[in-house]
Amino acid sequence: MTTENGGSARLLRPVWLVAAQTTSMVLLGLWVTHVAVGRGPLAFEDRWSEAFAAHRSPVGNALTAGLSLLAGTQAVVGVTLVCVAALLVLPSAPRWAEAVFLGASVAVQSAVFLVVTFFVERPRPDVLPLDGAPPTSSFPSGHVGASVALYGGLAVLVLARTHGPWRYLTASVLLLVPAAVGLSRVYRGMHHPSDVLGGLLNGAATLLVLGSAVLAGVPRGTSHTSRTSRAAPAAHR
Repeated sequence: MTTENGGSARLLRPVWLVAAQTTSMVLLGLWVTHVAVGRGPLAFEDRWSEAFAAHRSPVGNALTAGLSLLAGTQAVVGVTLVCVAALLVLPSAPRWAEAVFLGASVAVQSAVFLVVTFFVERPRPDVLPLDGAPPTSSFPSGHVGASVALYGGLAVLVLARTHGPWRYLTASVLLLVPAAVGLSRVYRGMHHPSDVLGGLLNGAATLLVLGSAVLAGVPRGTSHTSRTSRAAPAAHR
């Protein structure tokens, strides 16, 4: 009975954490749109958007278009599916925990994003946008949140599950993607800087919650199959 209760508590813990994350993001969005708007650092947000819009160039437009495409829905879903499939068909052993972590991080971030935009209504920056504006609120940035969940999640797996000095360089490049995407979204007039920060927070919180729930306690290089095979003899002792 104790074991069953403990197992149920472990399963419910990430659910409660995601609920807390969603509530916190909604409250943050309401604070940004109703309390802090036009005050303190947020008073200068329009200047950032106007400055980017005033200094656009063909090269900048093309570069930011590529970055936005990299974090778009189709690209994120496609890259996630490829990475999850690769984790499950590794020659050495399928990495179920890592695959679940990455896939769930992308899915949960997206779900939290949709809930937040339902409660928080924020218009896009008052500049000429370079992309078609989706019907969702400007807060938080879905592109940034998705890029953190995917490329930040890959960085976590690289650091936690691989060896060698190149893993630090690889993780650093992956972690630069969300920051570059955030700049591109402000440049293209699609988000305020605080929307980008909201996306970063939402993605990072998702990785923290899912990492603690799925990856914690799983040794490096340990697969679901190997853990099961080791547990089987122990059950007959």
